[in-house]
Amino acid sequence: MTVTTATAADLAEARPTTEGSRSAALRRGFLVASPILAGVLLLVATIADPGAGSSGQEMNEQYTAHPGALQIHSLTLHWSYALWGVTAFLAAAYVRGRGATLANVGAFLGFVGMTTLPGILAVDWYDSSIGQIYGVDAISSLHEHMDKTLWALPFFAAPGIIGLLLCLPLAAAGLWRAGVVRWWSFAAAVIGTATFIGSGVTVWGVSLTAVLFTVLGVGIAKGTTGRHAL
Repeated sequence: MTVTTATAADLAEARPTTEGSRSAALRRGFLVASPILAGVLLLVATIADPGAGSSGQEMNEQYTAHPGALQIHSLTLHWSYALWGVTAFLAAAYVRGRGATLANVGAFLGFVGMTTLPGILAVDWYDSSIGQIYGVDAISSLHEHMDKTLWALPFFAAPGIIGLLLCLPLAAAGLWRAGVVRWWSFAAAVIGTATFIGSGVTVWGVSLTAVLFTVLGVGIAKGTTGRHAL
């Protein structure tokens, strides 16, 4: 009877493989969870929004009068947008060959979206504080002054908006072309994003977006089982 004993060299060789598998599983877990959490947080943010359905002076009044609800709204929306972009950013690692260009463009747009747009939401809290200290009219005056004097603002905000709205459809298209996900995952990304825009960010609209982003997460979970990221 032969007894085989693991040597120190064998253990040293096995350790990186185990750690690599755990790292890959963790990254895949982040990818699967990100669109689902993005949709859930988007719904929470919309329900909490004290200025839902309003704009301009009316919205400023609501944000000034309800800073508690506003903080919940802006905080959850911040992380929803961030996770939205993270999904596209991580998805590109699972695409090889066909669809790689689409996935990489989606990843870049996801990076642009998650590094710009979420941070803009902090302005809600400044608006509320300005309204409480100086009066609601001061909020409009401040923004008018900024629009007239700060030329860089559109170059900060516009790329973030464009990146957020295009990153998931492109990333999902890349995953579909590569055979990682089925067509319905791509459809969920496109319709979920379109519903978010077309509904005017209403509760019914973001509820559908949350469901569709969950469908996308499930599709990614099924498609990446047994696959290794680049």
